[in-house]
Amino acid sequence: MSADDLAALADAIAPFLDDPPLRDDVDLTRIGRYRGFGEVVGAIAALRDRGARVTVAGRSHEGAPVLRVDIGDVRASSGSLMIAGTHAMEWIGVEVALAILDAIADEPGDRRIVAFPVLNPDGYRRAERDLRSGRKMRYSRANARGVDLNRNWPTHWAPTGLIPRVLPLLGSAGSHPASEPEIRAVLDTILEVKEAGHTRLERALSLHSFGAVLLLPYGGRWALPPEHPRLHAMAREVRRALRKRYGIRSVARWVPGFFAHGMEVDHLLHEGMSPLLVECSRGGLSFFDPSSWVVPFRWYNPPRPVRHVTELQHALLPFLGFGHASE
Repeated sequence: MSADDLAALADAIAPFLDDPPLRDDVDLTRIGRYRGFGEVVGAIAALRDRGARVTVAGRSHEGAPVLRVDIGDVRASSGSLMIAGTHAMEWIGVEVALAILDAIADEPGDRRIVAFPVLNPDGYRRAERDLRSGRKMRYSRANARGVDLNRNWPTHWAPTGLIPRVLPLLGSAGSHPASEPEIRAVLDTILEVKEAGHTRLERALSLHSFGAVLLLPYGGRWALPPEHPRLHAMAREVRRALRKRYGIRSVARWVPGFFAHGMEVDHLLHEGMSPLLVECSRGGLSFFDPSSWVVPFRWYNPPRPVRHVTELQHALLPFLGFGHASE
């Protein structure tokens, strides 16, 4: 990294590193052992001491950094892309992403990973403010402009449909494809890696919650892509490594009649990668725990995240190409 890059990173993360730990304001026995944004930024910054390159790929609408982590030789011939934290309350995916980066930081081998551990910093911080305040938590999915970042990718993008208009908390698709700076940060990174000409990003992992399902393209089309048999076989390899039962679906066929236009899995396939979207765990909603019924954060995040994180870390490392991976 150049001196200018280091200075830009220091300026971008400094306002968050002094944030108090989430446990200072929130009873973690109620929601699970999750970290606030400042703690997550600190964990990302600490990866630099182990050889990772951490840069600011963009800025959110509220000015928060969209952090990018590169691990491995920039001249490696093959690599993977990983995205987490696309939706505001889906913190379990962020924890899985950090665990994966932690596992490969010291010995990436001959492969490269490019990661966005918290793609939606404004949404993450909004959910955190609600948790810290103790007030009734709002349902929170979108970025600061009310856009669902997983409806803003260029491939199969479509204007906001009826359901988000009726339920605006779900977020809109944006004014046009890649209208949001968070999505542009990823697209610019993909283009940069392609133009450098060294690394081919072969696989793409996007971490969400909930549902305990492995999702494949397409979201915006009923038809299955020609690559479906190969992608399905890769998903089966991941499922075999998971103790909990995970389903495998194409997004458009998960909920009959429901299309998800402008999704990352559709666009990353278009970019030549083999994508997999993981809905991490079944969330924390429990019929036997009435307190979980009224706290949206609990719907999406299991109250004991560590065991889910460990399981998913081991299952997903081979998919990303770190260790044995089946094609």
